[in-house]
Amino acid sequence: MLTYIPPADREPLPVGAEKPWLLLLLCLVWLVPGLIGHDPWKPDEVETAAVIQQFMHGAYWSIPQFAGQPYLESAPLYYWTAALFAWPLQKLGMAVHDAARLTTGIWMALALWGLGLAGRELYGRRYGRVAVITMIGCIGLIIWGHHLSPQVLVLAGFSWHAYGLAYALRQPLRAGFILGLAWLLLLLGGNWAEFILAFSSALVLFLFKPWRSTSYAVSLLCALVIAVPLSAIWPIDLYQHARPVFDLWLGQYALGPFGGLTNFKAFHAFGFFFSIALWFAWPALPLAMWGLWANRHQLSQPKMLLPSVLLLMHVLWFVMAGDARESHALIVLLPLSILAASGVDDLRRGAAQALNWFGLMTFGLFTGLLWLGWLAVHTGVPTGMARALREASPAYQAQWSWLGIVFALCLTGIWGLVIARKRPPGRLAVTNWACGVTLIWGVLISLWQPWLDASKSYRAVSYSLRDAMQGQTSCIDGRHISSAPLASFEYFAGITLRQGSKAEACRLRMSVGGEPLGSTVLWRGNRAGEQKESFALIEVPL
Repeated sequence: MLTYIPPADREPLPVGAEKPWLLLLLCLVWLVPGLIGHDPWKPDEVETAAVIQQFMHGAYWSIPQFAGQPYLESAPLYYWTAALFAWPLQKLGMAVHDAARLTTGIWMALALWGLGLAGRELYGRRYGRVAVITMIGCIGLIIWGHHLSPQVLVLAGFSWHAYGLAYALRQPLRAGFILGLAWLLLLLGGNWAEFILAFSSALVLFLFKPWRSTSYAVSLLCALVIAVPLSAIWPIDLYQHARPVFDLWLGQYALGPFGGLTNFKAFHAFGFFFSIALWFAWPALPLAMWGLWANRHQLSQPKMLLPSVLLLMHVLWFVMAGDARESHALIVLLPLSILAASGVDDLRRGAAQALNWFGLMTFGLFTGLLWLGWLAVHTGVPTGMARALREASPAYQAQWSWLGIVFALCLTGIWGLVIARKRPPGRLAVTNWACGVTLIWGVLISLWQPWLDASKSYRAVSYSLRDAMQGQTSCIDGRHISSAPLASFEYFAGITLRQGSKAEACRLRMSVGGEPLGSTVLWRGNRAGEQKESFALIEVPL
């Protein structure tokens, strides 16, 4: 059971008694499941996979694209690294999306590394690992930390940005190099708005005495010298080789969720962040608030100033954004996790036990439901649950994956041993929570990934369209469908639906949700169990 130990009575662990390999093992078990073994899912994965595939097929390196149209949501660094990583693995038989998704694992590992270094730099030994454990326990990171998306690269950039700002107080030149690389990631893998946020955060620190120095100015200058010239290579090449695409990017996409220079957007969904913050950032948010309160007499010290400034800047940026999405909130988790590390050791006994028992009950209940549901699908008992689950994913063919079953059993057993110990491993309740999140994610992926994939993948409907198009030579007008199926038809079936003015001359048209009366329908299709999104290929009357 967790107990509260007053600060004066705590004895630091001898260096030899520390077991950092347990943290590495926990991170590995959290990180690996879900990276391979399933098709691209919504949101964003199918578009990202299609862009990576186009690069592997020889598309010009500075133009992310699919279906013949540029895809400029983010700068191309994530797509480049994923394509370079996927190219040799595809030769060995691995699917492009699986091989590319391993890149997400690498960027996520870098993000956790940078966060750990930042926590250690601010608070000392063993506090970096608390920040990392808090981070991987956040509910909002579970999906996005395993997603085929450039936002994981952006998270890594901001993680090392935080470490560089903390390190600048001790080693200005080295910190400038780290900041330069972090800003380079944001400029080449994100957008200008994210770089402006990082640079603005660095400038705001000049208002506070610890950073109000010539050496800190030198750090920022070094960072700019590294980041700006190298990051300019991509937009310059884009300008020289594809001026219309450059103009589109600059005007509509350069500022990310704020739009572009000619289409600036702000405050589009002002309350969106506050509607997701509690569950998305749990348990980092309440632990961070406690950290601020527990250290309220030290708020002027660098260890509290830096994460507080970053948190304020990140929240303001997200609230002001014109097209904020859930994935943009990932960067808010970084300062919250750092602040949480500052106060975890000072949690009152009641609060620590409450968090611990809430986690044990929640994760124990959900793990039991996952096992029960899986048994229902594969044995038919209980019948009501089995029928409901089969109707939810009708394309799923029951199969016993012994590797997944053994992995899920091992996770469940190890978790049971962890919670049975009188003194749970790690720092208070946060380690138990992170272990519980890892348990739920590992069991979900091990047992349920094929069931989820059968209902979320566009593979079957894409193959159906490809079979229907045998012998057809006419192009297809795809102006009326969203980006996910558009990318899927190209990625899985090699069928490129025309967009824009190129689609006007097409004799065939893809419609969604129904077709005009009297139309000649050549093909109909939808994902199994999907009622809202059905496709119809119709012949356009002359």
